Amino acid sequence: MDKAIREPKQKRSIEKKERILSAAQSLFTEKGYFDMTTVDIAKAAGLSTGTVYAYFKDKKDILLECVYKNGETYIQQIINELSKFSENKNLFTTIKNILNIFIQLHTAYPKKYHDELMSLVYTDKDIMEFFKNIKDKIMNAVMNELKASGIELKHEKEQSFLMYSLIENIEDELVFDINPNLDKEILIDECARVIVLMLQN
Repeated sequence: MDKAIREPKQKRSIEKKERILSAAQSLFTEKGYFDMTTVDIAKAAGLSTGTVYAYFKDKKDILLECVYKNGETYIQQIINELSKFSENKNLFTTIKNILNIFIQLHTAYPKKYHDELMSLVYTDKDIMEFFKNIKDKIMNAVMNELKASGIELKHEKEQSFLMYSLIENIEDELVFDINPNLDKEILIDECARVIVLMLQN
């Protein structure tokens, strides 16, 4: 029978869990996912391995919580940016600002860590489902804010999918400089223009 995972309620326990997550995030960023262990995380957090296992089932469990926390931060930033649209009504600028938030989120993952995460998305069902849920949450937030601002989409699911796919591809290009001959500012402008045209038709 699996040991129950502790949900911290007292300040000291909450701080321990946060130390674990902070240490893990630093190690994932520095070394990637595969080249470090739960023992490494415990050592970096200044805690015993047993303490880490009191709060998390395994390394994957820690990874998922780190990614979730990052995702929640950026979802809130996107919602805040979209809420400004109701005041300025400048959809092009709003979409450009959202693109830059996505790019900023992407830069939190160095290429090695990013590539390992993507490999896990295709090989681990839990991580695949987790990332799908984050993507759905982000795009639902975007769609809800756009609708609240008076923009109605004819084919919401399909347009949402196209928007996310376009943003996801431009993120990789802008963060990892896959095609260095491309002008990044023009790329962002043209991506925003395509999205605006799709939303306004």
